[in-house]
Amino acid sequence: MDNGNPAAAFLLLAISFVIYFFPTFIASYRKHVNGTSIFLVNLFLGWTFLGWVVALVWASSANTEKSAEKSTPAPPLSDDRACPYCAETIKNAAIKCKHCGADVEPVKSPRLKQGWVAFTACHDKEEQERTMDAIAMAGLPVVSMIGLAVGAGPYETKDEAKRALAALRDGPRLFSEIVYRDSVSGKYAPITD
Repeated sequence: MDNGNPAAAFLLLAISFVIYFFPTFIASYRKHVNGTSIFLVNLFLGWTFLGWVVALVWASSANTEKSAEKSTPAPPLSDDRACPYCAETIKNAAIKCKHCGADVEPVKSPRLKQGWVAFTACHDKEEQERTMDAIAMAGLPVVSMIGLAVGAGPYETKDEAKRALAALRDGPRLFSEIVYRDSVSGKYAPITD
């Protein structure tokens, strides 16, 4: 009695595995935001044809992560000023006007002492340092919060903090919340320039 070729049996097993987890592979390739849930549905209910089809349809849905061109952080609101010689708009950091060619002094925006902050909680000092570096690399101002938490801000309006929150979520993938950081309650370290 012939038991068959072991290589053919292994090939059949590998093909079955790929077909069974095809919805999971699709979700992973498309960077679906619910990839873990799709995997679980595929794993536990994929043996039923209906469970497999549900996982495949879900993996093919448009609920994927934002593409790189959509996830660029919003530019800072007060990054421009008027040239003192020709009144055309130039950057705050400009040392020469691009319109009239005049040499101008760069202007540093004053740092707010209180305002809205997109903050991230950290578990230890090492994670806090990584988070501070990620916020700085995203081009956002770094501010210390209560305990090991750090944030981006403070901002004058809640909308600016929401844009910073979106930049942290889409860029370095930091989970953040928005709070109002004051300078008089004693809950936060003072901001020094």
